[in-house]
Amino acid sequence: MKIKKYLVILLILTSNSGLFGQYFWQRIESPTDYFLRTLHFTDSLRGWVAGDSGLIFYTSDGGVNWIQQETNTKDKVMKLFFLDEDRGWAVAWDEVGFDTFYGTDILQTTNGGENWSLEPYREQNVFLNSIYFLDSLEGFMGGYPGKFLITTDGGFNWEDAQIDSGVGAHFPPVHFNFYNNQYGFASGGAMDISGVVWKTTNGGEFWKTTAVGPEPVRGIHFFDSLNVLGVGGDPEYFGASVVRTTDAGENWIYEELGIVGVATAISFRTENEGWAPLSLARRIMYTFDSGATWTDTSTVDSSAIYDLVFTDSLTGYAVGNEGVILKYKYQFPVPVEEEPKLADTYYLFQNYPNPFNSSTSIEYYISNPAQVSLKVYNLLGTLVANLVETYQPDGKYNVTWNADKEASGVYYLRLRVNEKEQVRKLVLLK
Repeated sequence: MKIKKYLVILLILTSNSGLFGQYFWQRIESPTDYFLRTLHFTDSLRGWVAGDSGLIFYTSDGGVNWIQQETNTKDKVMKLFFLDEDRGWAVAWDEVGFDTFYGTDILQTTNGGENWSLEPYREQNVFLNSIYFLDSLEGFMGGYPGKFLITTDGGFNWEDAQIDSGVGAHFPPVHFNFYNNQYGFASGGAMDISGVVWKTTNGGEFWKTTAVGPEPVRGIHFFDSLNVLGVGGDPEYFGASVVRTTDAGENWIYEELGIVGVATAISFRTENEGWAPLSLARRIMYTFDSGATWTDTSTVDSSAIYDLVFTDSLTGYAVGNEGVILKYKYQFPVPVEEEPKLADTYYLFQNYPNPFNSSTSIEYYISNPAQVSLKVYNLLGTLVANLVETYQPDGKYNVTWNADKEASGVYYLRLRVNEKEQVRKLVLLK
């Protein structure tokens, strides 16, 4: 019986050796052809997408299946935000004026969207398109005309946030992001007038305003507490643009990229690799050097993408016009077959024994002190063991992987040293 299992696994190794050479976006089946404007995922499997006609769909299996949730509205959902798997909020625009109300409906759920409650925002002709919560009580909303709101009771009551009187202070914020529960940014502005960022260092009690360029900033990404990147652009003239700070927002540098389109969101797969959709241009731009340089390319099927997010370094999702849903699935490089020289800066030896039953010994070498990551993934790219994640001096190391709880099959062992990596195949045979 073991001999048969071994032969099957060898066949798998041979037939799949060419599958792990690239990583890419691919279109997955969508439950709708309506415009999807926003998405939120709590991990690589569980997430929500939403858009026109009050539609919100939920997946618990990475987009294989979608369940439509009852929202009690036909208004277009502009933004979703979930604090965890249960607590979520959304804002939707009532532009038709059912029951003579024009403005924003605020949706809320405490059970993952199985039930949504709806409450119109108290003022008419206010169209809010961003929402973010720090915890179950404190949250923020922003939108037109120049509304910047805060709640301290979970969204039941909203008041004007305390902001300074800097240039652009009363322009609408369209995005929020926090580094921790005290320090965060809002971003937005007014087209052809000014891009604006608002900074808080006291959990949103007060916001300092800075004008950073001629166009709204539509997404913010933290590399660390000092280095922050924003994206946006001009739909008519210079196209996509970025703003960046290296001193926690005290000073900002604005740069036009010469890329057609307006970046409407930003998310990073790794520390260096980031992506931003260019919406109406039907393109997407990416960086491999933490935003220093950018390249654009066509989207899958020339789709107009408006929002995207990476849940981890292996998986990302994007949504857009005509119900398109894209999924980014990282596929590992082909494992090395030739033995590198030991003089290389790092080297991952083949595990021993291999195939193995229950446990195996893994040895690697680094020639210089470095940040080291050693992880095991299954054939689906799911992380099954995080063996090493630390800064280590130079030398040779030995780690044992105990796979008692894993099923027989092929696994991939990835050694990452600083920004370089090496991959080997492991065969578990019980």
